[in-house]
Amino acid sequence: MKRNQTELAYLQAAVQNASPVGLVIILLDQLINDLKRAIAALESRDIEARSAELKHGFLVLAQLEGSLDMEKGGQAAINFSRFYSTVRVAMMKAHIKADPAILVSQIGLLLDVRQAWQQVDTPNITSSAGSAAGNAPAQPPAATEEPRAAGSDWTA
Repeated sequence: MKRNQTELAYLQAAVQNASPVGLVIILLDQLINDLKRAIAALESRDIEARSAELKHGFLVLAQLEGSLDMEKGGQAAINFSRFYSTVRVAMMKAHIKADPAILVSQIGLLLDVRQAWQQVDTPNITSSAGSAAGNAPAQPPAATEEPRAAGSDWTA
């Protein structure tokens, strides 16, 4: 599905005004939406749309990986790199097996990570530590093919 001009203008404004953490959140939102559209394509047996959505998802995932600072990011960057690699493998498996359940599971994991980044991006009034952007979540949840129960206990 093509985006209309209003959606594109809104997204462009959001990107231009986003903090670095906000940009990660925008990319996670895009990846989640790509996976949701891939699920819809799987369910409607539209191989071309499924391939296009997953291809775009892989590009977004590459952008997320490319934003990692492996020198300064320490263990958190290593953990996110592993997490993104695991998501990529699961996306490939879902594509090959035409199994939407694998993508549903990955969406749950990505939503957990998105929530953690959202907490980091929200200024904490009681904190005197300064910028929240430097407090990245230390470790993403382990990505698996198994569907996760609602109400994950993982926090940043």
